[in-house]
Amino acid sequence: MTRVTSGIRTPHNLSADAAGSIHDDATATQLGFRAGTVAGDTHLEQFAGICTEAFGPAWFERGWLSLYFDNATAHLEPVEAFLDGDGDRRTAGMERPDGTAVAHGDAGLGAGSTAISERDRRPVDPSGLLMLTRATSGRELDRKRRAPDGVDQQRRIDSGRCTVPLDWYVGSSPWGGPVCSPLTSCRLLVAGMTDTIAAECGDFVGLYGAIEIRHLAGPLLVDLEYDIAGEVLCVSETPKTEVLWFTTRATPVGSTAPVAELTMMTRLLKESSPRYS
Repeated sequence: MTRVTSGIRTPHNLSADAAGSIHDDATATQLGFRAGTVAGDTHLEQFAGICTEAFGPAWFERGWLSLYFDNATAHLEPVEAFLDGDGDRRTAGMERPDGTAVAHGDAGLGAGSTAISERDRRPVDPSGLLMLTRATSGRELDRKRRAPDGVDQQRRIDSGRCTVPLDWYVGSSPWGGPVCSPLTSCRLLVAGMTDTIAAECGDFVGLYGAIEIRHLAGPLLVDLEYDIAGEVLCVSETPKTEVLWFTTRATPVGSTAPVAELTMMTRLLKESSPRYS
């Protein structure tokens, strides 16, 4: 079995100054975490290099990464990303040096099932929930038109806060101009999409629980504008959280064919709740 690894890296908590969020030390420790957490989308950065090594440039065109997050990490805590196996679908994961699992899932090329699509989401009737009571399956999310934030991507690289920078993120690439890193892609596909639902939920603290990014006819390019649309997949719950599953798609302005899509699971914690289960 072939293993490809990123080596040990130390991701930054890029949202440490977001007061009242799970990334803020005061809020995170109140909820039972050791410190403000590194966002799951930041951990995605560690996989693009090894996915390209394993699958070639085609990963940015029709590849995917599907991860479920097991344990949160803190600012600059060392972690290692890896792919195991051979062929067009491989096991993906991230671990601390002591072997503690941070994330698990898979990555690959082409259409077909993924770790997240195969997961039992344990859907429930939203009418029985306290916060996500109106998040019915199929509900359309807020629509957005925007370009990826290439300036922020460049700034992260220049400041050393991009965990694994690739040359394609800032210069020419096989597709012309710079491509989006996984973090930039995730932000393009997520930012503002659930604002209306969030406003209906009252006070809560959110935490990414799972993320899947799939290139359909990629890559996403930083100098293009995209229409972003999506819908709720389902909701579920644990004893201490309510859970929102949703999907979004990016379509170049003037086109009707999406080039990338995202599936995400977000946990909603009440601010007075202890660590999620």
